[in-house]
This record gives sequence, structure tokens and C-alpha cells, in this order.
Amino acid sequence: MAKKKKVWKSPAMAQAMRSKEDKLRDTLTQIVSGQSRLLNRPEDLYEEIAKGLDDIENFKDPKDQLELLAWTLRADFISFKADSDEEKEYWDNLFYDAGTFFVELASQYNNKDYVADLVHDLAMRHVGGEGRSVVFLSVEEFLPKERAQALLVELIDKVTEVDQGNREDILDAICDMADSIKDAANFAKAALLKDPDKSNATLIDIANAQFMAGNLELAKQWLGDVRNPGSEDEEAYLDLQAAIADKEGRKSDCIKIARTLYETFPKVMNLGRLAAFLPEADADRVLKEHEQFRNGNTADLEFMQLLAGMKRYEQLSGYVDRYEKDLTTLDAEELTELADSVEKDGQKALADHIRDWIVEEPEDAQAFDNSDK
Repeated sequence: MAKKKKVWKSPAMAQAMRSKEDKLRDTLTQIVSGQSRLLNRPEDLYEEIAKGLDDIENFKDPKDQLELLAWTLRADFISFKADSDEEKEYWDNLFYDAGTFFVELASQYNNKDYVADLVHDLAMRHVGGEGRSVVFLSVEEFLPKERAQALLVELIDKVTEVDQGNREDILDAICDMADSIKDAANFAKAALLKDPDKSNATLIDIANAQFMAGNLELAKQWLGDVRNPGSEDEEAYLDLQAAIADKEGRKSDCIKIARTLYETFPKVMNLGRLAAFLPEADADRVLKEHEQFRNGNTADLEFMQLLAGMKRYEQLSGYVDRYEKDLTTLDAEELTELADSVEKDGQKALADHIRDWIVEEPEDAQAFDNSDK
């Protein structure tokens, strides 16, 4: 019998023949397992993950794309190692992009069981990172409700049976997913597993989940168990009370609660809720009083967005006139979006006025130097 010819297996050749998908998978698994040398070089690590996202976008197999995005999202713990808030924001934005990319692909992928398995893995290994939270909060966009509910039941069973070191993070993931699909029952189970003592904050969260699911009576029952909400809970408590009153058509009660909410917590968000419930003349008055007495001495982008949203362009125009120089310090992207929205509604002159004062990077602006070089 003839002997088989010996063939030399070259590790270098094997490495060279591997696909980009395999190489990226190895890189990501080493990062997630803590074995990558890049973990000691944050800038190089950032560039490698960002490049990986670009590569994933060009891969042809959506199954591989989803798997590699899931591996990328498992690396979102890196943002907690950032040395500054600014650096953490860069990482959070990168993983946010990965999360939205996952949601986009998953919504188009037909094998929902495979997608659910990836989300299950992300939830069981959740450590509170921003990236995968985007996925959990968007489950309704890519999983049928029945499949998502089955996933929640499986996760709740595992958390109940096995003592996980990241138990609270897993329960947060379950709550986010239950919130997304308006599954108030599983939201309550997870919330109470996390807080069996039923703090006011938990009771309000469960009541809100019932409200969002359309169960007004249950929402009122849970809210009725809240006792003496302190300042940290009172705002959410009043906000939900106002929403329930509005849903039940109790307009006078709704306005009364919304007014208490705004006067206790004079935020633009609460002002908007109150103004939406008031008759036109009363809404006009509270908006002008807010600008005069509670706005402060500088431009407030959130207040400008509220005025635009309520189509109160005359007041917004006067506001821009008054604080136009302050607009240079506000977020350029958000101001541009505001101007575009205003122009689409036929207010071109106002939109142009806003654009005149937009500065792309005010922190980098330097005084003009006309001296001879």
C-alpha cells in the first residue's frame, strides 16, 4: 500500500487564507475575553472597532453581520474604562451606532429564532453598557411580540434559577425589552425581582408600564400603592397622574395636576405638558411667563424646540432676536435640525435667522488675526 505524501501545513498560509469575517471574529473575541493587547491602547482599540463596523457593513451574509455586531456590542464594557466623560461619550456613540446597525439588520432578517438567540446572549452578559441597551429598547422593531415574550420568559426563568453576578443588569435588559413590546406583566416580574421591597420608584415604573400597555385600572392600582413620594419620585408620580387623568377625560383634574407638576418642577418638558392641556390664551400666557421669569439670561434650546413644536413662531422669532448671540454656544446639529423643521413649516426667514448664528465648533473658534505674517 502506497504511503500518503506528507503535506506541510503552514500556519502563516492558513492565516493568510482566512476570511475577513474570521479575522474580525478573532479580534472581537480576544477583546471581549480580555486577551487583546489593544485593551492597553485605547486609541488603537477605538480605531480597530470602528474599522470593524465599516467592514461588517460590506460583508454579504446577514447572519455573519449580525453575529459580528453582537460580538461588537459585547465589548461595550470598554466605555466604562474611559478616563474622561468626553472619552466615554465617544465610546458610547460608537456602540450606539453598532446597536442601531444591529436593529436595522435584524428587522430585515427572517430567521427570528437566530436573532432572539443573539439577543438572549447579549442580555445574559449585559453589564449596563449603552450599546446593547439600544437593542433591548428596540426589540419591537425586529422580533414578533410572541417571540419576544418567549425570550423574556426564558430570561426571567434563568435569572430566577441561577445566581448571576450581573443579575441586576440582566433584569434591566428584561425591563427594557418588556417596555419596548409593552409587556406590562413581564416588566412587573423583572422589576419586582430587582426590587422585592417595592420602593416608590419601582411601583411608579410598573404603573407606567401598565399605562403604556393601555391598562388604566391596573396603572391606577399600582400608583395607588405609592406612599409619600419624595422629591426623587414626585415628578414621575405627578406626570403619570396627569397622563391618566388626560386619558380618562378628566380635563380639570389633568390641568390641576399638570400645573402642580410644572410649578414644583419648572422644567421645559413639564411646561410643554401643561401648555398642551390649557386653552390657547392660557397656554400663551404660561409660555410667556416662563420666558420672562424662568428662562434665565441665556438661550434655552429645549424651550426653542417646544415653541417650534407648538407652532408658536411669533414668540420663537422674538426669542431668537433676544438671544441670537447666545445661539453660537448651542449645539450646531440640533440648531440646524430646528431651523430645517421651521423652514419646512413655511417659516424661511426665521430659519435663516437661526442659521445665521450657528457655529459648528464654538470651542475651536479663534479671534481673527489680520496682522502681517
